Amino acid sequence: MPKPTLVFAALLIALGLGAFVFSGSPTALLPAYPGLLLAILAGLALAFENWRRHLMHAAAVVALLGALAPAVTLGIRAAQMGALALTVNLGMLLLCGGLLALMVRSFIAARR
Repeated sequence: MPKPTLVFAALLIALGLGAFVFSGSPTALLPAYPGLLLAILAGLALAFENWRRHLMHAAAVVALLGALAPAVTLGIRAAQMGALALTVNLGMLLLCGGLLALMVRSFIAARR
């Protein structure tokens, strides 16, 4: 699971940097922060085989929080958001939610 996590981390970082380039607003970088944390956790999981399970569980928590934050934001004020903010929030929700779904499926498969 660390390699797919690195891919999702890179996509989150690219989403945040792309939004920052288009808007110039520092809040547009918000998807990059969980992306950076996911990249660190995945890199550590690749480096330390004995800690992989724990690090991937920590990454799942980051993915869960990364999906909850835009979901709550969209639920509260989606009508007042601009097109870029709406796109970034939906992108972060889909990326983090997709990663979380893959992780849960992997955890279930590992238990069998």
